[in-house]
Amino acid sequence: MLQLLLSDYRIIAQDVFAISLIVSAFVWGGGPERAAAATWLVVFEIGGRLNDSLFGDELQLADVDLYWASADLVAGICWIAIALCANRNYTLWIAAMQVLAMAAHLSRGLVEAISPIAYVAMVVAPGWCQLFLLAGGLVFHIRRKRKFGPYRDWRPGTEHGGWQSVFSRIGGKA
Repeated sequence: MLQLLLSDYRIIAQDVFAISLIVSAFVWGGGPERAAAATWLVVFEIGGRLNDSLFGDELQLADVDLYWASADLVAGICWIAIALCANRNYTLWIAAMQVLAMAAHLSRGLVEAISPIAYVAMVVAPGWCQLFLLAGGLVFHIRRKRKFGPYRDWRPGTEHGGWQSVFSRIGGKA
């Protein structure tokens, strides 16, 4: 199990899975699926590559990578906002997993005795869970839409313009 967490192939496998899931969410998903996928794309895929090319591992403070800690914070804010407005239950679980990842950075900064393996597990495992939750949510969305027809993307009272309507209309779907 630990070999999987620390393997160089884990990053490649996660990127391939994430990109294919993002494309699937933009093709077949509703507004919440697209918003969650866009958050992963912008914060972790594009932002992570920019960080690696510009800074590498130089942004460290008390053994915490400042980019990844701030990226997890931004993703957490986005996913919590999506979870509170989306007409989906799995988005709450994605946001909860992100809170765990944010807590990992906080605990690493506050406690010097935390094991590096525990830190990696606390940061990496929620990301995999989030991807699997998004994949499951996308599958259930597709099945529900085929069985019952179109249904509301956002909870009542949260869909009046703004970012929710943008994600609901991507791909020409309303």
